[in-house]
Amino acid sequence: MNVPVCAEDQAPIKKKSDGIFTNAVVKVFVTKNEMDYYRPWQSKGIAASSGSGAIITGNRILTNAHVVSDHTFIQVKKDADPRKYSAQVVAIGHDCDLALLSVDDPDFFKGTTALEFGVLPSQQDSVTVIGYPEGGEVISITEGVVSRIEVTAYTQSSRELLTVQIDAAINAGNSGGPVIQNGKLVGVAMQVFLAAQNIGYMIPTPIIGHFLKDLDDGTYNGFPTLGIAFKNTENATMRKYYGIDKIEGGVLISKVLPYSPASGYLQEGDILLNIDNVLIGEDGTFPFRGEERLSLTHLITDKQINDTIDLTIIRDGKDRNVQVRINPFVTLVPHPNHFEKPPYYIFGGLVFTVLSTDLIYSWGDMWWEKAPLDLAYYAIGTGSLNEQKRKEVVVLLDVLPDDINVGYHEVGKDVVTKVNGRDIKSFRDLVTVINEVKTSEEYTILETEHASRIILNNKGIEEVNSEILKRNNIPYQYSDDVAGWINGAR
Repeated sequence: MNVPVCAEDQAPIKKKSDGIFTNAVVKVFVTKNEMDYYRPWQSKGIAASSGSGAIITGNRILTNAHVVSDHTFIQVKKDADPRKYSAQVVAIGHDCDLALLSVDDPDFFKGTTALEFGVLPSQQDSVTVIGYPEGGEVISITEGVVSRIEVTAYTQSSRELLTVQIDAAINAGNSGGPVIQNGKLVGVAMQVFLAAQNIGYMIPTPIIGHFLKDLDDGTYNGFPTLGIAFKNTENATMRKYYGIDKIEGGVLISKVLPYSPASGYLQEGDILLNIDNVLIGEDGTFPFRGEERLSLTHLITDKQINDTIDLTIIRDGKDRNVQVRINPFVTLVPHPNHFEKPPYYIFGGLVFTVLSTDLIYSWGDMWWEKAPLDLAYYAIGTGSLNEQKRKEVVVLLDVLPDDINVGYHEVGKDVVTKVNGRDIKSFRDLVTVINEVKTSEEYTILETEHASRIILNNKGIEEVNSEILKRNNIPYQYSDDVAGWINGAR
């Protein structure tokens, strides 16, 4: 694995206990201005938070993406040093919840040690979590034990990647701090299991190494995907039906997402037997480090973008070998961005935006229960550009009450399908069509998936728009990107 190592000529290592390097651990202070995706013309306001980070080779600081998301200003501080130094984000990967920071002031790195990277620990190995949990200013050192190694969803992105569970407290502020074994960094503290005490998760070195290698060309591309859903084939009758009862392993491909890397190569009903000559068990796992097993997903995400994987499948009773180039998968509902302002457009008091996971997450930790069912379905159910070839899901988010929209005040959180009979497949479609028909036709007629038709009178609509904005203290009718579309069309 191509990961940085500690240079021999660095500063002497400072230890508080055997193998614990406190001069390689920093506290990260972040000022944030989080976007309000439900009121996209405003932010949620300035807030302060903190996390931890580890110094690695190249005078870089490794931390979590969620620690620095939505930042407007970042400072870092070393142990036993009262001074704070300004820092900048060099790279960020929301999918793997990792970020790299730099500090321009060379004095910051005097007396520090860059941590070497270790290997993926094993179950029951002892590890040490170092960081700055909230509630104090002094560095915290906590012992823990590796309890589980598996592929699971990262809170920051919902991407399923390799994760290590440790029996150690990871509290607010610990995030981004190093997890140490035998004096080497083997993980980055990431998240806590809320349903149990003293259960935390770390990002292991295979994921960190993938992130850093991806950055070799100066651009972060992310983790690839194949774009399939699969079902286990543990049922004996099922295996006999698909003609695999006499062989070992294999899973059923239950869906091939449109426009995914697998589209055109794999089909629903194929049996996936091998990935790069590694046998896939009927439970969807593969052998890993002897007696361990991991989800087949790891064989895919362990690759870099544009790598090729060799697949062995059974189709119509015959073995086939297929090569697929894996790429980033463009999803219908974008993954969390955390930096770009959400687009919006207000017309006749109707507030429009684009469905994103950021918007879905605004319903809170239990968003899958609290968010409107149809919007949640688009976010997790389709997963891809759907058969209607939508580029985006355009949402009528809310209605700002006015005489022009009486009778529609309870409408909202619905997907826009047509405007004056024209299909709406992107947010730009919506803006373009409305700006055409508001002057050329008597009515603007919107169709949504559930509200049927919304009919607005175009007479005096610009004055109505201005009054609604003024009444609701909204500075602009649309976001900056929409302004460019409208001005460009004039």
